[in-house]
Amino acid sequence: MKTNQEHRLLVKEVSELTGLSPQVIRKWEQRYGLICPKRHRNGYRLYTCEDVGTLMKVCRLRDQGHSMKEALHLFHSHQAPNPVPKMPLSEDVLALLEKGAIYDEAGLLLLLKQALHRYGLEKFLSTTVQPLMREIGDLWASGKWDESQETITSLAVRDFLVQIRRNFDLAEGSPLMLGCCLPHETHEIPLHIILLQAMMHGWQTIAAGPSPKLSSIEYLVQRLQPQKILLSATTATPFQHNLHLFEQLEDIAERNDATAFFIGGSGVFDHKIYFKPNRIQIAYSMADVFDENRDEID
Repeated sequence: MKTNQEHRLLVKEVSELTGLSPQVIRKWEQRYGLICPKRHRNGYRLYTCEDVGTLMKVCRLRDQGHSMKEALHLFHSHQAPNPVPKMPLSEDVLALLEKGAIYDEAGLLLLLKQALHRYGLEKFLSTTVQPLMREIGDLWASGKWDESQETITSLAVRDFLVQIRRNFDLAEGSPLMLGCCLPHETHEIPLHIILLQAMMHGWQTIAAGPSPKLSSIEYLVQRLQPQKILLSATTATPFQHNLHLFEQLEDIAERNDATAFFIGGSGVFDHKIYFKPNRIQIAYSMADVFDENRDEID
């Protein structure tokens, strides 16, 4: 597919690239003036690849928890490519960072247990684990933490989340969801968070290890026969290593049509990467995976 701005796309093609329904694309155009497609002489709207990038940026902001009003404000103030503005860190997160800074694994485990018991699983994930991991990433990127501090703390969190998943009781016969990082994707924690969210919705889950081979992903699908598989890309690294990765995943999905394939994560939403989904569905939020209403805009 051409990616220059002169190439024009029909609304059906934009829908396939963004995962948004044609109805939502038109509502965003009419209500918010987010994009302004030209009209062909036959009356069809014609969109540019820049329009697709705009829609994907706003989708990403929505996926990060912003209301439509907030997402539009961030986009129009040129903050869309930047991380979500930081909220003040809670006392729990600050205490965990103190333990991580001194390599105190036992202290990390105790604080994680206390936070889980205090908040319950759903709030624990959103108010403790997710901001903790963002802060760890920022500390490592800025050089304030060395690699060993980042690794030890991240491994403690990952192992704790895995233990929760192993001890999560579900009804017999619950549907199965397989979670896989993409090849060359080593960030597992976002996937474990998502799978725990799925378990709260009544799904059994199995997680593949970091950076599995494509052949391993297909083998697991054929062996386990999950109702759904969620492919996770926290970074764009998998697509940089393999320019044909999405097409190869589509081939796997075609050969295993009894399983619904979903793909999501920050690496997928990079506006420089354009996918044309056929069998794989792009998940901008877990509501998409759980078959909830993905056309909600307010």
